[in-house]
Amino acid sequence: MYKLTSEIYLDKYNECYKKVIAIQPAPKDDILKKISKLTHFEKLSPFQDRSPCCNSERCKYIICNPTTISNCSCEYLCVKDIHLLFNYLITNKYVINTDITKIMQKSDIKINNLICFISK
Repeated sequence: MYKLTSEIYLDKYNECYKKVIAIQPAPKDDILKKISKLTHFEKLSPFQDRSPCCNSERCKYIICNPTTISNCSCEYLCVKDIHLLFNYLITNKYVINTDITKIMQKSDIKINNLICFISK
């Protein structure tokens, strides 16, 4: 089972912030490996400190646009285009686990920026 979350990514090349989709744990299936890329996350602000108490990951797997994969590029998929990811997942026999997603959204244990859980 994989967790999809929304993350803010600082794109230094284009000088903008992007709301992208991260996947955890690291994809093991070739279907997911093909559309994900391990990416280093910069601090969003010079005032943002990394806490030694709760380790925030500096590197995360980010979902790339599945429609550009055949061109050998990895253009990060923005959250606003999540329908492209869902179409790709359903086409490749993944299931969006709405029951577990709902349980976690109602739980006292909050997962920041949770989109959903998926499985095959």
